[in-house]
Amino acid sequence: MPEKKNTYLTLHKNFVRTDIEYTDRVTGEKRTFNSVTLPKGTVIDGVDVSYYQFSPMFVNDSRYRGEDYRDIPLLSDREVWLKKSVLDENGQPVLDEHGKPAKDVVRVMPAQIKEALDRSRSEYLQSLAEKAHGARESSERLGNGEPRSAKGRENIAM
Repeated sequence: MPEKKNTYLTLHKNFVRTDIEYTDRVTGEKRTFNSVTLPKGTVIDGVDVSYYQFSPMFVNDSRYRGEDYRDIPLLSDREVWLKKSVLDENGQPVLDEHGKPAKDVVRVMPAQIKEALDRSRSEYLQSLAEKAHGARESSERLGNGEPRSAKGRENIAM
């Protein structure tokens, strides 16, 4: 069976910006690009790549997850360069030898990003389920499993 040509990432629309305008320095034409920011907790090969960004060629509305999600097709056999500005202890950009803001670059394959996002999403959902379970247990202990009644509150309202 031939390997897939594309790897699809699906992210919430808050992590994806589309049609960002800029002016081409050479031609002076107005052009656009897309930008994706990886969510907090994204770890690839032991490296935390939370908030690193990349610029995909295409971004589509999600086919399966609903209107609040975006699908990002990436060529499976092409490296993705994840970039993040290097900041000093005061949060200011560090400049390189040419006077431009320095960037930390991590090169990964699309499948690695997909696995990291899937793992991060799974861990997040599991933590939500554990919190919900704990809240249910606490609620049951307080009320012995029965809903609280409004009885006894009538006098307060009068």
